[in-house]
Amino acid sequence: MATTTRRGFLAGMAGLGTLGALAGCGGSNSGGTSLEYFQFKSEAIDLFNSICENFNAQANNVHVRQNFQADNVTALRVRLVKNNMPDIVSINGDYNFGSIARSGVFYDFAKTDLLGDVQEAVGEILPSLGAGAEGEVNGLPLSTNGSGMIYNKDIFDDFGIEPPKTWDDLIAAADEFAAGGVDPFYWGFRDNWTGAPMFSSISGNFLPNVAEWYQKRLDGDTTFDDLRPVLEKMNQIAKMGNKNKYEVDYNGGNQGFAQGKAAIYVHGTYAIPAIRSYNPDINLGTFATPADDPADTRVVSGVDVALTMGVEPEHEEEALDFIRYVMREENMLAYCKEQVAFPTLKGTEPDDPALQGLQDYFANNLVATYSDHNFPQGVNLNNYMQQFLIDHNIDAFIKTLDTQWDKVTKRMAATA
Repeated sequence: MATTTRRGFLAGMAGLGTLGALAGCGGSNSGGTSLEYFQFKSEAIDLFNSICENFNAQANNVHVRQNFQADNVTALRVRLVKNNMPDIVSINGDYNFGSIARSGVFYDFAKTDLLGDVQEAVGEILPSLGAGAEGEVNGLPLSTNGSGMIYNKDIFDDFGIEPPKTWDDLIAAADEFAAGGVDPFYWGFRDNWTGAPMFSSISGNFLPNVAEWYQKRLDGDTTFDDLRPVLEKMNQIAKMGNKNKYEVDYNGGNQGFAQGKAAIYVHGTYAIPAIRSYNPDINLGTFATPADDPADTRVVSGVDVALTMGVEPEHEEEALDFIRYVMREENMLAYCKEQVAFPTLKGTEPDDPALQGLQDYFANNLVATYSDHNFPQGVNLNNYMQQFLIDHNIDAFIKTLDTQWDKVTKRMAATA
């Protein structure tokens, strides 16, 4: 990805203006060192408050206060313009993380011992998105998700079908479901981003190294025509399933799948809590989107929550102590159980039965990163993909991606 200087990054953010007062969570400091934990997961506020309280109770004259910010990326950028980096930050491991990391404002955890217990393949996800300098690791993965296929175990059992291991097996199963009067897939393409999980999970199997391929595209050494086989597979399965797919949004997709309207839902594990909110008793399983050859199948995963801090923290040791505490196995497992996520420490695994179908891929480091996390924000991938899923025109989609990618990255290079 294009390099962003700290000066250029902050100058670019200066136009955002200011935000309202930050909403704090937690008690007040009664003396000693006070640290701010800047986090974005509304559904985890209570858990993180508990973690903060437990840390404070055993810490030596250190008090951590949680500060929840729903739009934390925008709020963080404004804080950076004011040279007011929070002591500890949680952030989603996507393109925004990589963009900010490349500006050189995040701490380098490669100089600590905190990476030693992290699963190898998972530990490579954040650096692949961006770093302040070569060899730096600017965040720690607290939890990850798995993007592939969620399936209704009861429907599979009714048809006597096992989770497919190859792409051909997937298509055969889909045809069998359709012949039996069951939609093989449930889609909600009304929201423009809902095709991205399918794109990422198929390309994660097709590309030997996702981040390296996007670097080649940035360097002008390839074009999106390389991904034609990925788009052909997307077309193949997107044409199957519910006929009202363009009228259904993401929430409607979760609800429809929860109601048993299809056998397979092509999304990440992040969708499971929402599906269960509509039907707590649904019998869910997961499997990785199958490649042509099972040896090439990997689970696509993103860092759901990354922990980081400023490059020159005012309270370095105290902040590191808190991050170590959050990364403890018992705290990580508590978070992952509550959020239906995958823990990132070696030897750990989730206890949710719906996640077991993907666990072996994490255990064996068969993990790929999201393709869509490698797109600069200026490339409106979701809009272009939604159009592609309506008209199924592969040539037009490839031409649009190449044109827009070159335009945006040229502009980025000129303003770096």
